[in-house]
Amino acid sequence: MLAIAGLLLGLVAVADGLQPGLQPTPQLRSTRRAVHVRSHALAVATPLSMPSDGDSASSNLADLPLKILYDGKCMVCLTNKAVLSFFDRRHTKISFVDIRDDGYSPSSNAGVAFADAMRHLHVITADGQVSTGSEAVLQAYSKVGLGWLMAVLRFPLFRWLIDGAYSVVSRHRYTISKWLPGGAALASAVTQLKDVESAAMGLGCEDEEECMLDYDDEEDE
Repeated sequence: MLAIAGLLLGLVAVADGLQPGLQPTPQLRSTRRAVHVRSHALAVATPLSMPSDGDSASSNLADLPLKILYDGKCMVCLTNKAVLSFFDRRHTKISFVDIRDDGYSPSSNAGVAFADAMRHLHVITADGQVSTGSEAVLQAYSKVGLGWLMAVLRFPLFRWLIDGAYSVVSRHRYTISKWLPGGAALASAVTQLKDVESAAMGLGCEDEEECMLDYDDEEDE
């Protein structure tokens, strides 16, 4: 009988040892605490990476429209504007400023003077950086989604051709404008406007009658 009782007590002890979830041993408690402490240390050592304020600001500036200064009385410039507008149909990538407008202000356009704007194409980024000439052309078309093509045109040989073509077109843009559709009419209107302005200021007039404008008044019946 004593042997049977000892056997039963041994089975109960083994059963208790096979149920650590109900009565964990001191060794198991120590192991769990070590794992918890190690997991907490790893979480502290590897914080989540958050974008810095500088990166966010740069991203916001890149999303703002690129300002393009153009000559509103040049058919080549107006054609270039029409092409850029075609690729920016939502009008979110670029904005245009007509330097011929009476309200044009250099202070509102990164300090670009009227004479300089007439000499070369200018583009102004949202943070006030100014690019001119062929570089301005490449930036403008990159902004409207043709960056892949502009990247090809930046290769040395192509860039040399682009620079040369821009120099010729920029220097003779009014002559070239006459060959474009509507260019002759625009050139004539610009010439007449210049004549009117000159006459209003008394330039090129030897006597008063030469500066008088003709009016086709109907004869009184």
